Amino acid sequence: MKYFFFSIFVLILLILVGIYLKISAVNIDEKITHIPKKTELEEKLNILKVLANTKNKYQFPAKEMYLKVDLHLQTKTKILYQTIITNLDKYKIFGIEQILELNNIRYSIIKSQSDLKLFINFDKKAQAIKIQKLFREYNFNVRLKKVTIKG
Repeated sequence: MKYFFFSIFVLILLILVGIYLKISAVNIDEKITHIPKKTELEEKLNILKVLANTKNKYQFPAKEMYLKVDLHLQTKTKILYQTIITNLDKYKIFGIEQILELNNIRYSIIKSQSDLKLFINFDKKAQAIKIQKLFREYNFNVRLKKVTIKG
């Protein structure tokens, strides 16, 4: 009786191993080929042509870079007038956003830990003063700041 159950167990085990090997067998005959498009080849050739025709044939380590910068150009400074509105809560922000959207004025809101600030940048001082007066009518805490940008 022992030998009978042992032989059935071995037979079932061999059948399961055979099924596993049949399922997991990889068919090597199937090959997936990738044919690159002509555009990819043309782009690679164009890049190689550009690299071959560069004037600077320097080869630096990866951490260095060659830059050619003309230092004779003078950069112009730009002056912006910034209107800053502080001490805001979400109800005041809603009112201010409505006023600014009606006048098509771009703005940015910066939230620090407990304080909200709204910034509006203008090229001309007259525009900034006009907005400052508009918001002072609504009792908002508004101040002007002159910002100089070199670049």
